[in-house]
Amino acid sequence: MLAGRIAHVKWFTDPRAHPTDWSLLLSFPVIAAIAIALGAVGVAFVIQHRVPEPTVMKTFERFARIAPTALGLHVGIALLAFAALGMLFSPNLHPSDEPLGRAILVVEAMCGLMLLLGFATRAAAILLALLGIAAMQPFTFESILENVHFLGIAIFFFIVGRGPFSLDRLRGVRPPVRRAEAPAWALTLLRLCLGLGVAFTALTEKLLDPGLAQALLAQRPELSVLRPLGLGDGQFGYLAGLTELVIGVVIASGQLTRPVMAIGAFIFTLTLPLFGWTELLGHLPFYGIMFVLFMAPSADSWTVRRHLRPAA
Repeated sequence: MLAGRIAHVKWFTDPRAHPTDWSLLLSFPVIAAIAIALGAVGVAFVIQHRVPEPTVMKTFERFARIAPTALGLHVGIALLAFAALGMLFSPNLHPSDEPLGRAILVVEAMCGLMLLLGFATRAAAILLALLGIAAMQPFTFESILENVHFLGIAIFFFIVGRGPFSLDRLRGVRPPVRRAEAPAWALTLLRLCLGLGVAFTALTEKLLDPGLAQALLAQRPELSVLRPLGLGDGQFGYLAGLTELVIGVVIASGQLTRPVMAIGAFIFTLTLPLFGWTELLGHLPFYGIMFVLFMAPSADSWTVRRHLRPAA
Protein backbone atom coordinates (compact mmCIF):
# COMPACT_ATOMS: atom_id res chain seq x y z
CA MET A 1 0.00 0.00 0.00
CA LEU A 2 2.75 2.43 1.00
CA ALA A 3 4.76 1.85 -2.18
CA GLY A 4 1.72 2.51 -4.32
CA ARG A 5 1.17 5.89 -2.72
CA ILE A 6 4.45 7.31 -4.03
CA ALA A 7 5.55 4.86 -6.70
CA HIS A 8 7.57 6.41 -9.56
CA VAL A 9 8.22 9.72 -7.83
CA LYS A 10 10.24 11.11 -10.77
CA TRP A 11 7.13 11.06 -12.95
CA PHE A 12 5.65 13.88 -10.86
CA THR A 13 8.61 15.64 -9.24
CA ASP A 14 11.64 17.19 -10.96
CA PRO A 15 14.58 14.98 -9.90
CA ARG A 16 17.27 17.49 -10.93
CA ALA A 17 17.11 19.21 -7.55
CA HIS A 18 17.47 15.86 -5.77
CA PRO A 19 20.25 13.74 -7.31
CA THR A 20 20.66 10.15 -6.16
CA ASP A 21 23.10 9.90 -3.25
CA TRP A 22 24.92 6.61 -3.82
CA SER A 23 26.92 7.08 -0.60
CA LEU A 24 23.72 6.18 1.28
CA LEU A 25 24.07 2.65 -0.09
CA LEU A 26 26.40 1.92 2.84
CA SER A 27 24.18 3.63 5.42
CA PHE A 28 22.46 1.58 8.10
CA PRO A 29 18.84 2.28 6.93
CA VAL A 30 19.59 1.14 3.36
CA ILE A 31 21.59 -1.91 4.47
CA ALA A 32 18.72 -2.79 6.81
CA ALA A 33 16.22 -2.42 3.94
CA ILE A 34 18.29 -4.75 1.73
CA ALA A 35 18.55 -7.28 4.57
CA ILE A 36 14.78 -7.16 5.11
CA ALA A 37 14.20 -7.67 1.37
CA LEU A 38 16.47 -10.71 1.34
CA GLY A 39 14.70 -12.01 4.43
CA ALA A 40 11.39 -11.60 2.62
CA VAL A 41 12.74 -13.79 -0.18
CA GLY A 42 13.48 -16.50 2.39
CA VAL A 43 9.95 -16.25 3.79
CA ALA A 44 8.49 -16.36 0.27
CA PHE A 45 10.61 -19.45 -0.49
CA VAL A 46 9.24 -21.28 2.55
CA ILE A 47 5.65 -20.36 1.65
CA GLN A 48 6.18 -21.33 -1.99
CA HIS A 49 7.42 -24.79 -1.06
CA ARG A 50 5.24 -25.55 1.97
CA VAL A 51 1.88 -24.00 1.13
CA PRO A 52 0.29 -25.57 -1.95
CA GLU A 53 -1.25 -23.20 -4.46
CA PRO A 54 -5.04 -23.61 -4.80
CA THR A 55 -5.82 -25.89 -7.73
CA VAL A 56 -8.19 -23.32 -9.19
CA MET A 57 -5.24 -21.00 -9.87
CA LYS A 58 -3.92 -23.48 -12.42
CA THR A 59 -6.92 -22.72 -14.61
CA PHE A 60 -5.40 -19.31 -15.43
CA GLU A 61 -2.62 -21.06 -17.34
CA ARG A 62 -4.98 -21.68 -20.23
CA PHE A 63 -4.90 -17.92 -20.86
CA ALA A 64 -1.13 -18.02 -21.41
CA ARG A 65 -2.00 -18.35 -25.09
CA ILE A 66 -3.17 -14.74 -25.23
CA ALA A 67 -0.44 -13.40 -22.92
CA PRO A 68 1.86 -12.21 -25.76
CA THR A 69 -1.09 -10.45 -27.39
CA ALA A 70 -2.08 -8.73 -24.15
CA LEU A 71 1.50 -7.62 -23.57
CA GLY A 72 1.81 -6.38 -27.15
CA LEU A 73 -1.36 -4.30 -26.83
CA HIS A 74 -0.31 -2.74 -23.53
CA VAL A 75 3.23 -1.95 -24.62
CA GLY A 76 2.27 -0.90 -28.16
CA ILE A 77 -0.33 1.61 -26.97
CA ALA A 78 2.03 2.96 -24.31
CA LEU A 79 4.95 3.46 -26.73
CA LEU A 80 2.77 5.15 -29.33
CA ALA A 81 1.30 7.49 -26.72
CA PHE A 82 4.72 8.24 -25.24
CA ALA A 83 6.12 9.10 -28.68
CA ALA A 84 3.14 11.33 -29.51
CA LEU A 85 3.57 13.20 -26.21
CA GLY A 86 7.33 13.59 -26.59
CA MET A 87 8.25 11.02 -23.92
CA LEU A 88 10.56 8.02 -23.95
CA PHE A 89 9.54 4.91 -21.96
CA SER A 90 8.11 6.92 -19.04
CA PRO A 91 6.57 10.34 -18.28
CA ASN A 92 9.81 11.81 -16.89
CA LEU A 93 12.05 11.24 -19.94
CA HIS A 94 11.63 13.93 -22.62
CA PRO A 95 13.96 13.79 -25.64
CA SER A 96 15.05 17.16 -26.99
CA ASP A 97 13.90 18.75 -30.25
CA GLU A 98 17.31 18.09 -31.78
CA PRO A 99 17.67 15.44 -34.52
CA LEU A 100 18.71 12.72 -32.04
CA GLY A 101 15.69 13.38 -29.84
CA ARG A 102 13.30 13.33 -32.78
CA ALA A 103 14.89 10.12 -34.09
CA ILE A 104 14.41 8.48 -30.69
CA LEU A 105 10.69 9.32 -30.71
CA VAL A 106 10.27 8.06 -34.30
CA VAL A 107 11.89 4.74 -33.45
CA GLU A 108 9.79 4.50 -30.29
CA ALA A 109 6.61 5.03 -32.33
CA MET A 110 7.74 2.42 -34.87
CA CYS A 111 8.32 -0.11 -32.08
CA GLY A 112 4.91 0.65 -30.59
CA LEU A 113 3.06 0.21 -33.88
CA MET A 114 4.91 -2.99 -34.77
CA LEU A 115 4.22 -4.54 -31.35
CA LEU A 116 0.61 -3.37 -31.39
CA LEU A 117 -0.05 -5.06 -34.74
CA GLY A 118 2.32 -7.97 -34.26
CA PHE A 119 4.17 -7.05 -37.45
CA ALA A 120 7.90 -7.85 -37.68
CA THR A 121 7.77 -8.42 -33.93
CA ARG A 122 11.36 -9.58 -33.53
CA ALA A 123 12.70 -6.62 -35.48
CA ALA A 124 10.67 -4.40 -33.14
CA ALA A 125 12.14 -6.22 -30.14
CA ILE A 126 15.69 -5.60 -31.38
CA LEU A 127 14.89 -1.93 -32.06
CA LEU A 128 13.38 -1.57 -28.59
CA ALA A 129 16.49 -2.99 -26.92
CA LEU A 130 18.80 -0.83 -29.04
CA LEU A 131 16.66 2.22 -28.29
CA GLY A 132 17.37 1.80 -24.59
CA ILE A 133 21.10 1.65 -25.27
CA ALA A 134 21.03 4.68 -27.58
CA ALA A 135 19.00 6.69 -25.07
CA MET A 136 21.79 6.51 -22.51
CA GLN A 137 23.50 9.31 -24.42
CA PRO A 138 20.85 12.04 -24.07
CA PHE A 139 19.74 10.64 -20.70
CA THR A 140 21.66 8.63 -18.08
CA PHE A 141 22.41 5.00 -17.35
CA GLU A 142 20.40 5.40 -14.13
CA SER A 143 17.27 6.67 -15.89
CA ILE A 144 17.38 3.88 -18.47
CA LEU A 145 17.98 1.22 -15.83
CA GLU A 146 14.84 2.45 -14.07
CA ASN A 147 13.05 1.36 -17.27
CA VAL A 148 14.89 -1.96 -17.65
CA HIS A 149 11.55 -3.77 -17.80
CA PHE A 150 11.44 -2.73 -21.47
CA LEU A 151 14.54 -4.86 -22.04
CA GLY A 152 12.68 -7.80 -20.54
CA ILE A 153 9.75 -7.08 -22.86
CA ALA A 154 12.08 -6.97 -25.87
CA ILE A 155 13.69 -10.29 -24.93
CA PHE A 156 10.31 -11.91 -24.35
CA PHE A 157 9.01 -10.89 -27.76
CA PHE A 158 12.22 -11.88 -29.52
CA ILE A 159 12.00 -15.39 -28.06
CA VAL A 160 8.27 -16.08 -28.01
CA GLY A 161 6.91 -13.74 -30.68
CA ARG A 162 3.65 -11.84 -30.65
CA GLY A 163 1.43 -14.91 -30.49
CA PRO A 164 -1.46 -16.24 -32.58
CA PHE A 165 -3.30 -12.94 -32.97
CA SER A 166 -0.77 -11.05 -35.04
CA LEU A 167 0.12 -10.07 -38.57
CA ASP A 168 3.25 -12.18 -38.22
CA ARG A 169 1.06 -15.27 -37.84
CA LEU A 170 -0.83 -14.36 -41.02
CA ARG A 171 2.48 -13.91 -42.83
CA GLY A 172 3.68 -17.31 -41.69
CA VAL A 173 6.74 -15.97 -39.89
CA ARG A 174 8.97 -18.71 -38.45
CA PRO A 175 10.61 -18.12 -35.06
CA PRO A 176 14.43 -17.98 -34.91
CA VAL A 177 14.45 -19.72 -31.50
CA ARG A 178 12.82 -23.15 -31.39
CA ARG A 179 14.35 -24.69 -28.27
CA ALA A 180 12.10 -26.43 -25.76
CA GLU A 181 13.58 -24.21 -23.04
CA ALA A 182 12.52 -21.02 -24.84
CA PRO A 183 9.35 -20.34 -22.76
CA ALA A 184 11.37 -20.68 -19.55
CA TRP A 185 14.03 -18.29 -20.86
CA ALA A 186 11.43 -15.73 -21.92
CA LEU A 187 9.45 -15.78 -18.66
CA THR A 188 12.55 -15.81 -16.45
CA LEU A 189 14.20 -12.84 -18.17
CA LEU A 190 10.93 -10.89 -18.26
CA ARG A 191 10.49 -11.47 -14.53
CA LEU A 192 14.10 -10.63 -13.69
CA CYS A 193 13.98 -7.34 -15.60
CA LEU A 194 10.71 -6.37 -13.92
CA GLY A 195 12.05 -7.20 -10.46
CA LEU A 196 15.33 -5.40 -11.10
CA GLY A 197 13.52 -2.30 -12.36
CA VAL A 198 11.18 -2.14 -9.37
CA ALA A 199 14.01 -2.69 -6.86
CA PHE A 200 16.32 -0.21 -8.58
CA THR A 201 13.60 2.45 -8.64
CA ALA A 202 13.00 1.89 -4.93
CA LEU A 203 16.64 2.80 -4.38
CA THR A 204 16.99 5.76 -6.77
CA GLU A 205 13.64 7.39 -5.98
CA LYS A 206 13.36 6.78 -2.25
CA LEU A 207 16.03 4.98 -0.24
CA LEU A 208 19.01 6.72 -1.88
CA ASP A 209 17.12 9.95 -2.49
CA PRO A 210 14.90 10.73 0.53
CA GLY A 211 14.68 14.38 -0.47
CA LEU A 212 12.93 13.47 -3.73
CA ALA A 213 10.20 11.47 -1.99
CA GLN A 214 9.74 14.21 0.60
CA ALA A 215 9.42 16.81 -2.18
CA LEU A 216 6.50 14.88 -3.67
CA LEU A 217 4.87 14.47 -0.26
CA ALA A 218 5.21 18.22 0.29
CA GLN A 219 3.42 18.84 -3.03
CA ARG A 220 0.78 16.19 -2.40
CA PRO A 221 0.35 15.89 1.40
CA GLU A 222 -2.69 13.65 0.94
CA LEU A 223 -0.33 10.85 -0.11
CA SER A 224 1.18 10.63 3.38
CA VAL A 225 -1.69 8.65 4.84
CA LEU A 226 0.19 7.87 8.06
CA ARG A 227 0.88 11.52 8.92
CA PRO A 228 -2.14 11.68 11.30
CA LEU A 229 -0.50 8.84 13.26
CA GLY A 230 2.63 10.92 13.81
CA LEU A 231 4.76 9.37 11.05
CA GLY A 232 6.89 12.02 9.34
CA ASP A 233 7.31 12.33 5.59
CA GLY A 234 10.88 11.04 5.77
CA GLN A 235 9.78 7.90 7.61
CA PHE A 236 6.85 7.39 5.25
CA GLY A 237 9.15 7.69 2.23
CA TYR A 238 11.53 5.14 3.76
CA LEU A 239 8.71 2.66 4.44
CA ALA A 240 7.42 3.14 0.88
CA GLY A 241 10.90 2.50 -0.51
CA LEU A 242 11.34 -0.54 1.71
CA THR A 243 8.02 -1.98 0.55
CA GLU A 244 8.91 -1.39 -3.10
CA LEU A 245 12.37 -2.92 -2.63
CA VAL A 246 10.88 -6.03 -1.01
CA ILE A 247 8.41 -6.43 -3.88
CA GLY A 248 11.11 -6.02 -6.51
CA VAL A 249 13.52 -8.48 -4.90
CA VAL A 250 10.79 -11.08 -4.36
CA ILE A 251 9.69 -10.72 -8.00
CA ALA A 252 13.28 -11.26 -9.17
CA SER A 253 13.60 -14.32 -6.92
CA GLY A 254 10.74 -16.10 -8.68
CA GLN A 255 8.95 -16.91 -5.43
CA LEU A 256 5.17 -16.43 -5.12
CA THR A 257 5.11 -14.79 -8.53
CA ARG A 258 1.37 -15.04 -9.11
CA PRO A 259 0.27 -13.49 -5.77
CA VAL A 260 2.95 -10.79 -6.03
CA MET A 261 1.69 -9.87 -9.51
CA ALA A 262 -1.84 -9.51 -8.15
CA ILE A 263 -0.61 -7.36 -5.26
CA GLY A 264 1.53 -5.25 -7.59
CA ALA A 265 -1.36 -4.59 -9.96
CA PHE A 266 -3.56 -3.58 -7.04
CA ILE A 267 -0.91 -1.22 -5.63
CA PHE A 268 -0.32 0.44 -9.01
CA THR A 269 -4.06 0.99 -9.36
CA LEU A 270 -4.43 2.74 -6.00
CA THR A 271 -3.04 6.08 -7.18
CA LEU A 272 -4.83 6.26 -10.54
CA PRO A 273 -7.55 8.57 -9.13
CA LEU A 274 -4.84 10.88 -7.78
CA PHE A 275 -2.46 11.11 -10.74
CA GLY A 276 -4.82 10.35 -13.62
CA TRP A 277 -3.84 9.49 -17.17
CA THR A 278 -0.09 10.01 -16.61
CA GLU A 279 -0.07 7.27 -14.01
CA LEU A 280 -2.19 4.98 -16.19
CA LEU A 281 -0.04 5.51 -19.27
CA GLY A 282 3.21 4.98 -17.37
CA HIS A 283 1.93 1.78 -15.81
CA LEU A 284 0.47 0.21 -18.97
CA PRO A 285 3.64 -1.81 -19.70
CA PHE A 286 3.73 -2.95 -16.07
CA TYR A 287 0.12 -4.11 -16.28
CA GLY A 288 0.98 -6.07 -19.42
CA ILE A 289 3.94 -7.80 -17.77
CA MET A 290 1.90 -8.55 -14.66
CA PHE A 291 -0.82 -10.13 -16.82
CA VAL A 292 1.75 -12.38 -18.47
CA LEU A 293 3.36 -13.46 -15.21
CA PHE A 294 0.03 -13.94 -13.46
CA MET A 295 -1.18 -16.26 -16.20
CA ALA A 296 2.21 -17.95 -16.63
CA PRO A 297 4.41 -17.45 -13.55
CA SER A 298 6.83 -20.14 -14.76
CA ALA A 299 7.30 -22.67 -17.54
CA ASP A 300 7.04 -25.64 -15.19
CA SER A 301 3.55 -26.37 -16.49
CA TRP A 302 3.11 -28.26 -19.75
CA THR A 303 0.16 -25.98 -20.55
CA VAL A 304 2.33 -22.87 -20.29
CA ARG A 305 5.13 -24.41 -22.37
CA ARG A 306 2.65 -25.38 -25.08
CA HIS A 307 1.03 -21.96 -25.28
CA LEU A 308 4.30 -20.00 -25.13
CA ARG A 309 6.41 -22.08 -27.42
CA PRO A 310 8.06 -19.79 -29.98
CA ALA A 311 5.72 -18.92 -32.80
CA ALA A 312 4.98 -15.97 -35.07
